[in-house]
Amino acid sequence: MKNILLKKASNLLFLLVSFISFAQSVPPPPDNPEGGDIGGYPASPIDSYTVMLFAVAVILMAFFALKKKEKIAE
Repeated sequence: MKNILLKKASNLLFLLVSFISFAQSVPPPPDNPEGGDIGGYPASPIDSYTVMLFAVAVILMAFFALKKKEKIAE
């Protein structure tokens, strides 16, 4: 039992270290222009589809959960 807990803890620590080691720092946004326009980066194309992406994610999670539940029941 102790070996299993130690193995799980070491796997979790390995994953955390790998996430931290590959993390990238975000560069600061550029200054606003003097003309009063909105400066910075242009809006990414994903911004307009956030609600749709969330809905698709929920549907996919439900689909795979039900599929797994049916497989277990067999």
